[in-house]
Amino acid sequence: MDNYDKNGLTSKPVAHIQALIDSLLPLTLFPVRKGKPGQSFQFLLQDKRMCFLLVRGECVIKRNSDSLILHAMIAPGITGLSNFTPAPAHLKVQATTAIEYIYLSLDEFYRHVDDHDLWKAVAYSLMHVNSRFNEYMKSTTAIPNYELICNLLTALSEESFETRATVSAVQYILDRTSLSRSGVMKTLAALNAGGYIVIKRGLLIKMNKLPEKF
Repeated sequence: MDNYDKNGLTSKPVAHIQALIDSLLPLTLFPVRKGKPGQSFQFLLQDKRMCFLLVRGECVIKRNSDSLILHAMIAPGITGLSNFTPAPAHLKVQATTAIEYIYLSLDEFYRHVDDHDLWKAVAYSLMHVNSRFNEYMKSTTAIPNYELICNLLTALSEESFETRATVSAVQYILDRTSLSRSGVMKTLAALNAGGYIVIKRGLLIKMNKLPEKF
């Protein structure tokens, strides 16, 4: 059965993801490499679907067309597991910190999984991906702009201290939506003036209970 966090979301199956990573570590064929902030990895490389395992650090998944951030990933993490994802060339993984990673073709990864009977770990990892995708759709699709901004302010407030201390609230929202800069800034300014949030030098310092309507 799934475990759930305090917000009712399926929690990350860390033990299963770590088991997949640990199974690859002794193999010289798939070495752990180091990457720098900003380095990108494609889901489709030379016509091969790729699997990306994050051993250490943080990354985001972006659309290639407009760099819209779809998901953030903190180690241990894994992405690119599905053979049925449409248009994988439209997506990429990008490091936001110094990272350590394993990057191999999906075919190679699944041969390894088959050889070492790791399908349970894969199943839990895929269930987590599906859960997070459903939550993303629920919180960002077909909802009013104000509600979308509130959802992302909440997400920002739950980010790591490094992210909250370096990424402005405006930029965090713009990176994850197609909203206009002027509209986002107007909404944040009104919330700040009303005492619902505290923003200093663009950074979200504190968030109180937000009004249901704006």
